[in-house]
Amino acid sequence: MDMTLRQLRMLREVAARGTIAAAAEALSYTPSAVSQQLAGIEDATGVAVLERVGRNVRLTDAGRELVRHAETLLSDLERAQTALESVAKETKGTVEISMFGSIAATIMPPVLQRLAIEHRELDVHTREMDPDIAVESLQLGELDLLFFLDYPHAPGPRPAGVERRPIAADWFRLVVPEDDPVGVGPVDLADLADRQFVASPPQLSCGRCVVQACREAGFEPSIRHQIDDYPASLKLVAAGAGVALIPDLGLVDLPPGLRIVDLATPVCRVIELAHRDTSAGRPGLEAVCDAVLSVAVDLGLDIDGAHVRRLAGAVPS
Repeated sequence: MDMTLRQLRMLREVAARGTIAAAAEALSYTPSAVSQQLAGIEDATGVAVLERVGRNVRLTDAGRELVRHAETLLSDLERAQTALESVAKETKGTVEISMFGSIAATIMPPVLQRLAIEHRELDVHTREMDPDIAVESLQLGELDLLFFLDYPHAPGPRPAGVERRPIAADWFRLVVPEDDPVGVGPVDLADLADRQFVASPPQLSCGRCVVQACREAGFEPSIRHQIDDYPASLKLVAAGAGVALIPDLGLVDLPPGLRIVDLATPVCRVIELAHRDTSAGRPGLEAVCDAVLSVAVDLGLDIDGAHVRRLAGAVPS
């Protein structure tokens, strides 16, 4: 039996993505190249790993069993690579990072500046992705590190094989037009039950957080405008399209005509760094994490005991 790690990665990708075309796109191959590699597995083993279902394919029982073992082999390989890099103590190589807009505007610029000075041989690549979507790319090895979001008011599933490090507490504020009749605060969310909201779509983590916070205040929010972009949301609020709950990192570039009001019952999201547990200890990855944590401290965003206590229910400072 003669199979390559490349073939096993392709089979795992097809299992995760559901189609050869989607797997090919994710791996930057043509569909025919992926098909040829998977056919090579069947030639080497004498067992079919895929079967046709209309225009799509699905794994056979043998294919699913092979994917299970492939996951173990690929994880062990990453652990071995991490161990070798740790022994060599060389902070170099490529680190692929996923982030979201407010991180790109606040934390990442000083992080990249620090890494360029302290670790010149480290090649850092970044891309903007929704954290909910980026988790799958992290698990499949397409990313090394991502900025993840945890919402105490609306916790999501904890992805398997992923280590998460809390780095910052990001508090939500109510944003209203400057002449809005709402008081100076702190304001009870329940007093906004009859208002129109501008918020992220409820299927995204930030949108779920807003909906859950309103439900805990006793009402179902009327989300008139669903948009997952804080600068655009702020402009809509300034235009009188509704009110919004925006975290602090999303309020960096506040347009004119707006007023920020604290909430009587605090709502918070925790920003985390996430990576595969098999890559823990990799020097390049640890260098990026250290830089992010240092910048979070410099910006006053790091999670200390006081932040943790505020998460339990005290009013944020």
